[in-house]
Amino acid sequence: MKIQPTSEQLACLEPLERFHFRLVDVINRSSWFPDLASPFNSVISRLWVEAFIRHLVQDHGFENFKLIDPSRSVLLVANHRSFYDQYSIMGRLYTLYGNHHRIFFPIRSPFFYDSLLGLVVNLSLSFGAMYPPITRDPRRMAWNNFAMEVLGELLLDRRNLVGFHPEGKRNQNPDPYALLPGKLGCGMVIHKSRPNVLPVFLQGFPRSVLSWPIENLRKPRPVVHMVMGAPVDFSEELAAPGDRRTYLRIAKKTMAAIAEMAEREKAIRAEWET
Repeated sequence: MKIQPTSEQLACLEPLERFHFRLVDVINRSSWFPDLASPFNSVISRLWVEAFIRHLVQDHGFENFKLIDPSRSVLLVANHRSFYDQYSIMGRLYTLYGNHHRIFFPIRSPFFYDSLLGLVVNLSLSFGAMYPPITRDPRRMAWNNFAMEVLGELLLDRRNLVGFHPEGKRNQNPDPYALLPGKLGCGMVIHKSRPNVLPVFLQGFPRSVLSWPIENLRKPRPVVHMVMGAPVDFSEELAAPGDRRTYLRIAKKTMAAIAEMAEREKAIRAEWET
């Protein structure tokens, strides 16, 4: 990657956040580490994720992953109900398709970048794939501008896959099917980088992650259904000028694709529970 944060953008981070970012940024910019981390993630990360979710989660439509254009990168866009959404999607993709892409997950800075434990979690469980950090503090939005530029540059490389939540934050609405609006940045990244965009909807994880391994061993009926759709066609939007109106159109279309997966999930859940 060529893009670098400005001094003003770096000033948005606290000292420990800057240290954590600098470390993870260096390894992800290296010419060799992402290629080395990818097979490790496809084996080690997959094993611990599946140990938690194998029998709790049922995938649907994941054969659509084979429809991507291999000459372009992949942007997985999913609703955001829990902190384990992207892990679960990626773990299952690794189980089904092996080592397919170098992975990156933009992650909230609190805990993952502002604590030493977050650093340990990032490096030990994902080999630095939780990158770049995102903040929801309105006083630090300059940093997010840089983070979105990083994502855009990552998605210019066909070897990369980025897991992204267009809603911008965890949706805590009691109704899991009431999605939040898509953020402008999602549309901007898609328009500038033109990746394959795959929509996913999932919901239903138990509250306590510590109970998952035990529940998983009991081999229950799935409590989470992950539904993936075919790549979204943005040809009309990509032909339009790259401005705010176009970015919002793309963000809205992205959320519409996720909403369509939500309707499929609702029907699947009703069928499984009868």
